[in-house]
Formats: sequence, structure tokens, C-alpha cells
Amino acid sequence: MFDDKGVQLTAVDAGTGTAADLKAAHVRGKLAVIRYDFGDDTALARAAADAGAKALMFVVPKDFYPWTRWSPDGTRLALPVIRAGNTEGTALLKRSARTTTQVRFTGTVRSPYLYDVMQVSRQRVPQHLVHTVSDHESAVVHATYARTGASDWASEQRFAWRPYQDTAWNQYTRNVPVGRERVEYVTAGDTLWNHVVHHDTILDQDFPLQVGMREATHTYRAGQQATERWFTAPVRPAVPHGVAGWPASTRYGNTLSVYVPDFTDAAGHWSFAESDGLGGIGTRASATGDTAVADLYRDGKQVAHSDAGAWGAYEVPAGPAGYRLDLTTGRDSDDWRFATRTETSWSFASDTTTSPALLPLLQVDYSVPVDAENAVGPQRTHTLGFGVRMPDGLPAPHGTKLTVETSYDDGRTWVKAHTLSTPGKGKAGRFTATVERPSGARGDAYVTLRVTATDDAGHSVRQTIDRAFLHRGSAPRD
Repeated sequence: MFDDKGVQLTAVDAGTGTAADLKAAHVRGKLAVIRYDFGDDTALARAAADAGAKALMFVVPKDFYPWTRWSPDGTRLALPVIRAGNTEGTALLKRSARTTTQVRFTGTVRSPYLYDVMQVSRQRVPQHLVHTVSDHESAVVHATYARTGASDWASEQRFAWRPYQDTAWNQYTRNVPVGRERVEYVTAGDTLWNHVVHHDTILDQDFPLQVGMREATHTYRAGQQATERWFTAPVRPAVPHGVAGWPASTRYGNTLSVYVPDFTDAAGHWSFAESDGLGGIGTRASATGDTAVADLYRDGKQVAHSDAGAWGAYEVPAGPAGYRLDLTTGRDSDDWRFATRTETSWSFASDTTTSPALLPLLQVDYSVPVDAENAVGPQRTHTLGFGVRMPDGLPAPHGTKLTVETSYDDGRTWVKAHTLSTPGKGKAGRFTATVERPSGARGDAYVTLRVTATDDAGHSVRQTIDRAFLHRGSAPRD
């Protein structure tokens, strides 16, 4: 791959890329230009490399588009390969036959920007389709894709619909570098967009991205400056806030319907556990797959169990009782090193109903000052923000209390954080907590969080997030 500095090569006509053609063209140290007929790319590249070429150009047949896609995964060809259209490639061959022709190549593997464009022609079909991207019809999205593990790349796709469509376009998965921000220009107006991001790369990129975290479908305003942060710690089970059409967790009669996604990041994007089959075929995820196990208790007695997480309907006995819903998730691979295990327990009361009644599953939102590597700085103390709320549709909880504990040794020992309620109008259920690195600790350390929230109606939630985020290390002064 050519870097930003680029390389300048002499182009030579190497026929069809046979060993004899390459030898006759004296391609050593040069750009071998061949007439391409959709042969074996690997063999052609190897032959050109063996002949000493620095790069290879395929001139595609007439009426074929020189389209290709680079991927951070897979087997690399023996040398850089460039595809050229028939008109441009033929012109280059003619010129190189007349005179020495230098061709300069540059490449950007990790592009700092992206364009997602939906061309719109209102009430007409233009004779000549010319679309200019401008500030007047675009939004600018500053998107950060946080690192979740060893992989330097993730997969993403932004689906688009016009208001009258029920099928999205942009049907190909794309790669995006993690641990950094990318500026994305998106068509504004009444086009509907839905962004999906997977923490790892997808092997089969010729199909829509079906797995990963997603956001609520929405539009952008022209001139809007938007921010997206994906996989920002801590990731844990939580009901997203403000998502139109989200299935409500309710009791109707003696049926409890619960809808809690297994993985929700700090920005409110959500996803679900992936199966063994998907991990082995669709992604490079761990072959063991993810786990999401839910258990429902009535007055301390188990009444339901699910190996598919807290997503579905459960029949319960009639009458009033105290309930506890436990949800345990697991995801542990080289490409997922945060929130490797979570344990969440909701307690609430419920009675038989004659119409759907929302379940008071108390939720905790998090604000941790992590960077794009999901790490906080080396200073010894950090302030974390928390919000305690009910799922959409229920009144805000009253008399909320919050306890925060941290562990720097994967839960073997715990330290209670200093927690404060945040006063002020519209800030009910808001808290801050000061977490402190243990005295004498050195090196980077994962921080495990254990948070307990209650309200004055008796509802509660306790949530433990193993390796919620990373605390950068430094030599202590004390």
C-alpha cells in the first residue's frame, strides 16, 4: 500500500502479465501495466513481484468499471495493485509506448473523512445528473469509534431511506479505523438515516451489516454539527432513552414482556449477544460467542429462565408480588476487552393488570471521561457522572439514592466512591462520584464498577460491569 508521501514509478507495457511479457518489458523497479481479463489476481501479482515490479496496474476491458475495495483483513497480494478504466489505461499504454511516462501514486489507508450522500431531485428526473455536496444541504458528524480490543478496525454502515421508501440503500459494509475521530458529511433534509457499527470487521462485506450497535433512525439538519461516540465505556445492559417505537417492558394480565438490549454504550447505542454461528462465519469474533442469560424471580422463587437475555414474554402467577430480574452478559475476546461480564439485577413490584402497565425497571446512565481508547488519564482521581431514570413513559423516580464502588483487581477487593447528588433544576436523579486509584498501584489497570440505585418507591437496580474502562498508569508520588 502506498502511503501519504507516495511513490513515483515508470509505467511500462507488460502485455497480459505472462512471465514472458513481464521479462520482455523489463519491469524491475517499475509499474507493470497489463491488459486485464479477470484472471487470477494473486497469481498475476506474484508473477509481477517475482519479475521485480514495484506495482501492478490492471487495465480493465471496455465497458467494465475499475471498481474494487480494500480490506484490512485477508491475504495480501504480493505488491500493490491498481485498477484503471479502459479509456484511461489504454491512454497510459499509448503514452508509455512513445515516451518515458512517470506515474505518481499516493494512498490513505485511514481516511479522516467520509461522505454519505443521498442525491435528491424533487418532482423531476434531471436530464444530466450532477450533484454537488455543499454546506447548504449537509450535516457534519464528528464520529469517534472507540477501541474495544486488539483490532485496529471496525465495520460500519449508514443506511438511508427517502420518506416514501421502505428499503434502504448503501447496501455494503465498510471498514473504519478505531481509536480516533472521523469527520463525516451526511446529506441533510428529510432523508432518514440509521447508523450501524460492529466492534470488529465483518468478513462478508457485500451484504448489509446485520450485527453491531445501532442508533435510532433520524434525519439531519442542513448545517448541523453532530457528534457520535460509538462503544464508549461503560457498555452494559440498559433500555435506550428517547428511541421512538422501542418496545416497552410491560405487564398485561399475568404476562411480563421485557425488552432490555444486552449491550448499550454510554451514548445510548445498543446491540445484542451474537451466536456461535455468527461469530464463526460473519465476523472475526471469538468462536465461543456471547452470552446473555436472564432469570426472573417472584418473591424470591425463580419463575422463568432465558438463555436469550431479557428479551421476551414470561408468564407469572396472578396477584401482587415482589419481582427480581437478573441479567448476566458475557463477551470476552481479543477484540472485546471491556465489559467482559456484566451482572444487572432489577427489583420491582407488580400485580395482575387489565391493560398494559409499564414495568418500573430503574435505569442508570453513565458519563465517564474516557478517550477514544476507552481509557482515562493517569491522574489518580476521576469524576464520573451518573443519571438514574425510569424507562420512557414512566414518571421520573423520586428520592433516588446511588452507591458507587470500584475495583482495580477484577472484583477481589472493592472501594466505595465518594458520591454526591447534583442539585439544580431538571437534575433530579443526577449524581457524581469520585473514583480513586489505589495508593501504590502502578501500570494500566482495568476498573470494575458496581453501582446500586434505589428510589423511595422501593425500586432498585444493582449493576456490576467487569473491566468497565481502563485507568492509565503512572508512577505514584505518595
